Amino acid sequence: MKIELALYGSIARKAGGRHIKVLEVELPDGARVRDVLDKFGIQPEEIGLVFINAVLHDLPGLHLSLDDEVHDGDHVGIFAEDYVWPYHYRGGAPMSPKLAEYTSTHDYLRHRPRDAA
Repeated sequence: MKIELALYGSIARKAGGRHIKVLEVELPDGARVRDVLDKFGIQPEEIGLVFINAVLHDLPGLHLSLDDEVHDGDHVGIFAEDYVWPYHYRGGAPMSPKLAEYTSTHDYLRHRPRDAA
């Protein structure tokens, strides 16, 4: 199967880009996000955001998307941790069910400092 992969930030260099690299990637059927990372030598700690078909699947430090399956024709966008901007996920981006469940049950996303009442 083939996916379109877009890498942003420092991880783009692992696929021959400078700041952004978009390429078609061939993967075996049943491949997961972790297989995409492995193909380019990207460590989970290097990623910030993962989008699959414009749906947010992961946030910095969570690594919830590693076992999410990708399918033929998917567009996968992976942002390096050093290339994450708050508007990427605070503007109401659609989230995968797994990520929506996590953020609804954990105090992860904030719009104010922890000590503010």
